[in-house]
Amino acid sequence: MKKTHVIALFSVLISLLILLSGCGRVRVPKDVYPEELWAMSKDYFEREKYLEAIELLTTFTLNYSGSTLVDSAQFLLAESHFAMGEYILAEAEYGRLIQNFPESPLVDDAWLKIILSFFYMSPRYDLDQRNTVRTVVAIQDFLDEYPETDLSVRLAVKPTAWQNIRKIFTFGIWKPPRAKVEEESLFRTKVVYPSRGINFGQWLLRVFTLGIYNPQTSGLKIPPSAVVDGDWVVRKALEASRSRLARKEFKVGDLYYRMKKYPSAVIYFDTVLEQYGDTPWAKRALRMKGDSFFAMDKYEEAAAAYEKYLQVYTTSDAGVVEDRLEKCRRYLQSASVGPPQEDTPQDP
Repeated sequence: MKKTHVIALFSVLISLLILLSGCGRVRVPKDVYPEELWAMSKDYFEREKYLEAIELLTTFTLNYSGSTLVDSAQFLLAESHFAMGEYILAEAEYGRLIQNFPESPLVDDAWLKIILSFFYMSPRYDLDQRNTVRTVVAIQDFLDEYPETDLSVRLAVKPTAWQNIRKIFTFGIWKPPRAKVEEESLFRTKVVYPSRGINFGQWLLRVFTLGIYNPQTSGLKIPPSAVVDGDWVVRKALEASRSRLARKEFKVGDLYYRMKKYPSAVIYFDTVLEQYGDTPWAKRALRMKGDSFFAMDKYEEAAAAYEKYLQVYTTSDAGVVEDRLEKCRRYLQSASVGPPQEDTPQDP
């Protein structure tokens, strides 16, 4: 069976399990006090019942706008959407907190989650990079407002599809090896929340018994994860986003180069060098810019690119570049000498 078929089967199985497990709508008591509604909302959130939490928190923000807890309720509403991976809705709710409660101490936390919302929505480099650009803009705005913060966020590395499949078929007995957040791409991370939910095996047993088995939730626990500095997350998100944008520009330039459309290739390589010179793709763009000029017999421009490449970077291909540079210099030297001139005949 092909890998794509297995993943599709796995997705269908998960959907059926979720439908079977079900989650009923929560009833909001009449004449409930704000503090009671807040406690109920927080309880549902901690038990990972995010749909119920969203319903209660929406009621709270609509009916108790004058409460001192309304900014916390608005933030937890956004967090509920974020925890479910509904990043578009989460970004909108974080934005409402920033707009409606600018003096709230949760504003900087909301900014950080807006950055992560855009960041996690960013697709691979060859697709539309609208959300990647939004990530960079949000980070720049955040850094202007909060150059240094005391924020932190709890992250874990997301398991692969095959690890999830193995975990399901072993009823949660097998667990993937724990990877360090600092050693993985930020794109492979997820935000982790302390919860009082049941474990994976209990959840499967409840599903297969159609809810007859109803285990009690445990005390508040923290899943395997690491607390990382918020400023570090912002820097990593900026580096990864800019590198992804640079890669897209470089790949377009590389495509033009392979099609022998060298002037167009140079335009894209220059974009990488001018806008994303601090990314790893600038090195490759500079080399390819020199190769493009060399292919067009523009040896002066090629030599300038190769000279800069050798000055800035220490690379394994230095020998090849030096050979190209020497050829450029020989061509330029022979062109400056010009063809030999014939002697002008003298009158007798």
